[in-house]
Amino acid sequence: MTTARTAIFAALLSAATLAMGTDLAGQEDAEADLNPFAGFETHYLANGVKVWFKHLAGAPNVAVSVGVPVGSDADPPGREQLAHFTEHMLFSDRAGRTEQEIKDAVEGLGGRRNGITYQDHTWYYVTIAREHGLFAIEWLAGILSPHAMEPEVVERAREPVQNEIDARPRELFDHLQAALSPAWMMRPGFWQREFGIPRLRDPFPDEWESLERITPGDLRDFQDRYYAPGAMTVTIVGDLDRDEALAVAAHTFGKIPSRPVQRWEMAVTDPGRAWARYGWRFQPTVEYRSRHKLFDPDADEILAALFIRDLLSRRLNQRLRFGERKAAYSVSAIFTMRGAGAYLQLSSGIDRDDYDFATGIIEEEIGFLRGGSLDPDRFETDRAALVERLRASNQTALSLNAWTAGFFRDPDVFTDFPDLLAFYEGVSQSTIASFAERLFDPSRRVLDVTRPQPVRQEFLAAVFVLLVWITLRVLARTLTKPIQMRGILYIARFRMPVVLRAAYTLGIAGAVVVLARLAGAGYDRLVSGWMERIDHYTVQAAGGAVMVVLLLVAASLIVASSPRRILLFPDHLRIKSRLWRSRILEPDDIAEISVRRFRDVWLSREILRGPPLAFGLVRLGIHIRPHKGRSYFFRARDTRELAEVLEDWWEGE
Repeated sequence: MTTARTAIFAALLSAATLAMGTDLAGQEDAEADLNPFAGFETHYLANGVKVWFKHLAGAPNVAVSVGVPVGSDADPPGREQLAHFTEHMLFSDRAGRTEQEIKDAVEGLGGRRNGITYQDHTWYYVTIAREHGLFAIEWLAGILSPHAMEPEVVERAREPVQNEIDARPRELFDHLQAALSPAWMMRPGFWQREFGIPRLRDPFPDEWESLERITPGDLRDFQDRYYAPGAMTVTIVGDLDRDEALAVAAHTFGKIPSRPVQRWEMAVTDPGRAWARYGWRFQPTVEYRSRHKLFDPDADEILAALFIRDLLSRRLNQRLRFGERKAAYSVSAIFTMRGAGAYLQLSSGIDRDDYDFATGIIEEEIGFLRGGSLDPDRFETDRAALVERLRASNQTALSLNAWTAGFFRDPDVFTDFPDLLAFYEGVSQSTIASFAERLFDPSRRVLDVTRPQPVRQEFLAAVFVLLVWITLRVLARTLTKPIQMRGILYIARFRMPVVLRAAYTLGIAGAVVVLARLAGAGYDRLVSGWMERIDHYTVQAAGGAVMVVLLLVAASLIVASSPRRILLFPDHLRIKSRLWRSRILEPDDIAEISVRRFRDVWLSREILRGPPLAFGLVRLGIHIRPHKGRSYFFRARDTRELAEVLEDWWEGE
C-alpha cells in the first residue's frame, strides 16, 4: 500500500513539474510577445562569425540575414561599383549550379532573397516559411562563402550591374559634362563639408568604364579583404529550434575560412561651426530642413537618437499637423548614419504664413528635450504610445531582422542585439536631456530653408530681359567708337573659309560654355560660402544679377573679339570687330604688311600672335603684323588689290 501511494505521489509530482515547466516556457514566450526585442542571443563561431539568434514563437516565416561593414565607400577610384559588383557575384554560379538554379532554390519554396549595397555596409537576407528556415541558413552561408570569380561568370554578371545603374558608354555630351565638372570645381558635398569625409572619387565617374575595368582578381581581392568571417553578423529570427539553428549555422558559416578582419574605416571630424542656407523657389510652401549632427555615437546614443526621432515626430505632428493651427501637412524626423557620422533631420513643408509659428514650436520642443522640462504626465503618455507602436510594428521576423540593415549594423558598436523596446520603456527625461544637450548643440546644426518666391514668374522674366537689354546697351555705348567716314580710302570684309569659320564658331561657343561653367562654379562657391547664408531676398537677388551681368559682359567680349572688316583711312588702319569694338593701328604701330602662304603663318611662330582667318594654301593671304598685340592673316574679295593698297599706304607713310 505504501509503495502504491508513493508511486501515485511520484506520478502527481512529475505531472506537476511538467506542467510547471510548460507554464514557464509559456511565460517566456508571453514575455517575448510583449517585447519582440527581448530574447536575442549572441554566439560566436570558431572562425569569428557572430550569430544573433531570436526564437520568435508562432512566426510563420523565418528571416536570416548577413551584414558586412563595407560598402561603396570602399570602391577604389577608377573601380567604382566594385562593392556592388561583388554583391552581385555572390549570387552567381557556384558549385556547379547556375545563378538561376541558386535563385530558384529559395524562390521555388516561396522565399525572397536579395542583397543591398549601401555606402558603408552591405546586407544580404532571406525570408522564407519556417519549415524551410534551416535551409535558408545553409543557402545564405553558401552565398557568403568564398567565390572563385571565374572570368566567364564575371563577364555574364557585368551587364546586369550596368543595366541596374543605367551605365552606358559615354558619348560626346557625357564627356563634355565630365570635362566641365572636375573635382576641384565642385563645392564640397554635405558629408565632406559637415563631417570631413573626403571626396573619394570624381563627381561624375565613368561607371560603365569602371565596371568594364573590374577584373575577377579585383572581385576576389575585395571579398578576401572585407568579407572575413570576423566581420560578418548573421541574424536568425523565427520559430526555429535554437539548438538546430545554431548547429546549422556552425556547420555552414563556421566552414568559411578564417582570415584577418580588415575593416574599411573612414574617420569623421567636427568642423566646429553651424551652417545655414536660405533660398527662394517657385513653390507653395516653405521647405524647412534642420539637421543635427552626431559624431562617433555609441550604442546608447544611437538608441537615444531613435527615441528622440520618434518622440519629436509624434509631438510635432500633433502640434503642427493635427493641432488647431495646421501649419504643416506633416513633419518628418529621420535618423541617418554613415560610418562614424550621423544626423537627426527634421523636415517639413510649412505654410508660408505660419513659418514663424511652426519654427517656434520646433524650437520649443527641442528646448523641452534639452531641459528635460516636458510635463511628466505628457512625457509618460507619449512614451507609452511610442512603446506600443514599436511593439506592434516589430512582430514579424523580417521587421526585427531589418534593424540589422539599418541602425544595428556596426559590429564594433553593437556587440549584442539591443533591446530597443526596453530602452524606450525605461528611458527618463533626464537621460534624454543629457544626450539632447549634445545632439542639439547649435554649433552642430545645419539649417536649410527654401521659401516661395515673393515675385511672380512673368515679373522675374521681365526683369531678366530688361537686365540683359540694359547690359548690352551699356556695353555698346562703352565699346563703340564713332567713325568719321570722310576720307576713307578703302573698306573690305574678311572672307573666311567655311571650314575655318565653323571651327572658330565652335571654339568661341566652347569658350563661352567654359566661361559660363567657371562662372557657375564661382557663383556656386560664392553662394555657398557667403550669399546663401544671408537670409535676405534682395541681397541674394542682387548677387545673382551681378553674376548675370558679369557673365554677359565676358561672353560679349569673347564674341566681339572676332574681326570682321578692315577700314583704311589716310592716317590710320581700323580693324572692326563683329560687335562694337574696333582696333586702330597707325603706320608706326605696324611692323610688317606682306603677302604670305600657309607655311609662313600656320607653320611658324606667327600663329601664336593671333588665330589666322585664311588658310593660304592655294591663294595668297595678307599678313599684318603690329609691333605689339594680335597679328592678322586674312583674305578679302580682291586680296591682291587690297594688298597693294595697304602696302602703298604703309610705305607712303
